Amino acid sequence: MRKLTAILFAAGVCLLGEVPVLEQAKPKVLVLKNGRRIIYDDLSKDGGTLFVRSGGQSLMIDAAEVAPEAPAVTVKESAVFNVPGPAARLIGPAAGKHDLRPELIQAVMEIESGYQVNARSRVGAIGLMQLMPGTAKSLNVNAHDPEQNVLGGAKLLDMLVKKYEGRRNGLALALAAYNAGAGAVDRFGGIPPYKETRLYVVKVIKRFRELVNE
Repeated sequence: MRKLTAILFAAGVCLLGEVPVLEQAKPKVLVLKNGRRIIYDDLSKDGGTLFVRSGGQSLMIDAAEVAPEAPAVTVKESAVFNVPGPAARLIGPAAGKHDLRPELIQAVMEIESGYQVNARSRVGAIGLMQLMPGTAKSLNVNAHDPEQNVLGGAKLLDMLVKKYEGRRNGLALALAAYNAGAGAVDRFGGIPPYKETRLYVVKVIKRFRELVNE
């Protein structure tokens, strides 16, 4: 599969004609199997290749990378379901900043910490998306601050999704790396044979799919 060759940016509001409009045009979004979404202006297909244009930029994507539900869907401004108030307001901004589906961040947060700010893992990971102190330091965020914690977790998740997006089962590998570290995934050439990590990947993907279909 071809890797994405550009990061596309597009405005979510379009002006329609010269008369007042009653509602904003909904942006078109290409959803990939790894959970990433690309807002686009125009899309065409030639064989197994999609040609995407957005903001004056062009991108070629293997059609096999596109999520089966549809090549274009409406953006969910707040795809957050059954989340405690303090956590709910953190998911959307983090998803928007790091070009991730909010459902993916929510799924990770739910499995990692149960949406709890004060959750602690047995190895010392801190709250919400459960950043280790050393990881938080490398991301230049304060893991004890809920907003910074989720922004840092989303940044790490985005980095891992991009790292493995060209691989088979790229999302599963990214989640395994989030749980056990990219070094372990690379060392074993796939999801490490750790019971905890394998169960974690299954739980997050299952919850992610449930949220996408809600």
